[in-house]
Amino acid sequence: MIRHITLENWRAYRNLDLDVDPGTTFLVAPNGVGKSSLLEAIRWALAAGHVDQRASMVRQGHAQASVSVTLDVPQGELAVTRSLRIVRSRLAAETVATLDGRPVDEAEASRLLEASWSADARFVSRTAFLTEDLRRDGDDPNLRTHLCRAYSLDDLQRAIAEIEPVLTQLSRSLKASRAELSGTRDQLNAAADELGTLTLGVAAARENVESARAAHAQARAALDEARAAAVLRAGAAGWRESHERLLAAAVPVVGQLPPETPLADALVDLEGRLGAQVDEVRARHAALRARLDAAETSLATLHDAEAACPVCLRGLDDESRERAEELHRANLEAVRADLAQLDDSAVTAALDTVRRLTREAATLGPPPPEPDVDDLDARVDAEAAALAVLEAAVAGQREAEMKAQAGLTRVEAIRADIEAADALTERYRAEALLEAGKAALHQTVTAVLGRQLQPLAAEVNRRWDAVFPDRPNLHLTPDGELSRMIDGTPLEFGAFSAGEQTVAKLMMRLTTLLATTTVPFCWIDEPLEHLDPVSRQLVGSTLAHLSATGGLEQIFVTTYEEPLARRLAELQPGRVRVQYLRTAPSS
Repeated sequence: MIRHITLENWRAYRNLDLDVDPGTTFLVAPNGVGKSSLLEAIRWALAAGHVDQRASMVRQGHAQASVSVTLDVPQGELAVTRSLRIVRSRLAAETVATLDGRPVDEAEASRLLEASWSADARFVSRTAFLTEDLRRDGDDPNLRTHLCRAYSLDDLQRAIAEIEPVLTQLSRSLKASRAELSGTRDQLNAAADELGTLTLGVAAARENVESARAAHAQARAALDEARAAAVLRAGAAGWRESHERLLAAAVPVVGQLPPETPLADALVDLEGRLGAQVDEVRARHAALRARLDAAETSLATLHDAEAACPVCLRGLDDESRERAEELHRANLEAVRADLAQLDDSAVTAALDTVRRLTREAATLGPPPPEPDVDDLDARVDAEAAALAVLEAAVAGQREAEMKAQAGLTRVEAIRADIEAADALTERYRAEALLEAGKAALHQTVTAVLGRQLQPLAAEVNRRWDAVFPDRPNLHLTPDGELSRMIDGTPLEFGAFSAGEQTVAKLMMRLTTLLATTTVPFCWIDEPLEHLDPVSRQLVGSTLAHLSATGGLEQIFVTTYEEPLARRLAELQPGRVRVQYLRTAPSS
């Protein structure tokens, strides 16, 4: 049971400290004061993560709000404080809890609450609190899930939950597979026969390519041979032309040669003879030069000998000396005359020319072979024709291989279709088994819940009849759906009036809390607002009596119906009380 509530900077509240007693409490305040904000604060604090948080929860002008709720649990007094901070336009929530003053973490606090309530926090937040938002919200408490937990049907419900995604995925896969499969065994046989024919075509095309490649190689070899012969013949023609030029240059030097005499041999022979002539001239020149030197030496010696013979040292008279000098000068003039007449320039020039021609002849070498040349143009045309045949054969082979590959792909696709069809049969069988299993589990859960729900549904209907005796037959399903039978025709909950919807949801929540949980409280925001005066009186009396022995320990009702609240409090003093709410103005 909730004992105390503290709010700080929560919506319109600057500070609020509120003690909550057992029994039924009518919190009276005019509209806009913050009655709904109080219930929202408690829900947000006790159901962390299950209630949306918004920046508007923090009082304007402040950066943080906090809600503290103190409750009784079997283990002691549990205090839960939850804070909401605005940090850079983002919201951050934090929960702090203590058990009899000892700190406990958020998970442990949640476990203690759910254990004391025999229900999860989300279900309690949507069942033990009825606010304006929850009245409008189509997401009512998941009664089926809660009842499965309460009646130990969780395993069956989990099995259904596990089957559903598998079944959904399998159904989608089957639908897609049905659309894709088209192959038959007759199509497979026809495609296999066609593939055999195409495979033979590929073999024939490859043989054509090999034959065309051999023919092209032969034509290419013949073309290469003809081109090589043409190159040799052109080389021989060039040699002849060079030989003619060399021969024309050599004839003035060597003379006209016999046809059978090689030019190189004639030039070598002439080079030897001219070399000998040059050597002979140079030897004679050296001898004459020696004689000239000797004569000039003898004459000089005769002058320096002072009338003595330079050889025998015998004295000479003037006549003898003059005669001797005359003889020496005559000899000297004769040697000089011989040297002047001795000229080797012509022979040397001829030798240089012959040597140059000899080198050119050696470079030119012997005459190259001069083979016969076939018609080169014809060889070129033959090779081009063979190449065209080869290219056509290769293209034919490629086309045959592509057709064979396409045929193989079609055979594989049809075979895969047939295999997939066989597998599809098994998957259909699996789908049918899953569908049957799901239906059996769902039927079992529904049947069990239907039996267990009968007392709960009867109690909801009884409380409904107490408020609307002229509108009987309120029906509650295990899924928490409400309807009402009118002349055998169901009236859906959406067609109820606002007052009828409020009472139906209120009665379902109150009865569910009493019958399937150990939650000791129920907080209701303005349940009397949309009711006519008689229904308002009946609902208020029901809420006042539900906190009596055997009912809920604590019922907290916000309302602006002060006269009705005071009358109910006067009828049950000590169990029903009226409190008034005041808040500081927003700033």
